[in-house]
Amino acid sequence: MTSQNSQKPRDIPDHILRAHRLFSMIAPVYDLVLARSMTRVYRKAVDLLLQTDLHASGPGSTLPMLPTLSTLQPPPTEPMPPAPTALDVGTGTGLFASELARSGFQVTAIDSCSAMLQIAKHHRPRAAEYIQAEAHLASRQPGAPFDIVCAGMLLHGLPRHYRTEVLVDMIHAACKAVVIVDYIPPGNLIAAAVERLEGSCYRGFLHEFSDDLACVAANALVYPLTAACALYVLPLSHLPRGH
Repeated sequence: MTSQNSQKPRDIPDHILRAHRLFSMIAPVYDLVLARSMTRVYRKAVDLLLQTDLHASGPGSTLPMLPTLSTLQPPPTEPMPPAPTALDVGTGTGLFASELARSGFQVTAIDSCSAMLQIAKHHRPRAAEYIQAEAHLASRQPGAPFDIVCAGMLLHGLPRHYRTEVLVDMIHAACKAVVIVDYIPPGNLIAAAVERLEGSCYRGFLHEFSDDLACVAANALVYPLTAACALYVLPLSHLPRGH
């Protein structure tokens, strides 16, 4: 499922345009290189999310508002409750979206790179409703606000001012939580080398992201997934409603 967002595109910084061109080139081989490893990361992230009490300060019991597939099965006399909704921002080839769908979410997924979306549509056509849109337009997508809004390995590639804009818009688009999978300090040489080729803002992200989160979330929860990346959960119950 693929649709085109009607929002007028704005001027995009040169390095983001370079990233668009790079991902357009690597889209045909992206899954061959990264699908297996990133699927493991995203599956672990979603499983951990479903065990996280968003009203507490750490992992706890699964909340009814973020049900697992097992809790979605009603007694025979009761109707099936609606599936929780998720928006995957910067979905790429749909790996994160696919894991969300596997766990019972009804997923909408956006990306600005049409080539990556074509791969997602071909490999994971039933995982999400795919929409071509820039990352800062999360709150304008059909179905907003969503129960959760996610971004997997996206924010480190954005300059700080745009990263903050995207993060704030993700908060506006979510009812219950913003969920991020991305790098965690101190980083490593392999990730640094790959991100240098991409032309991303990786090094700045490692130093800046904790402060970025503190500006928008009083109690961001951070759970390491691997030596290089972590699950960041921003429970909206902890945020001032003026955000």
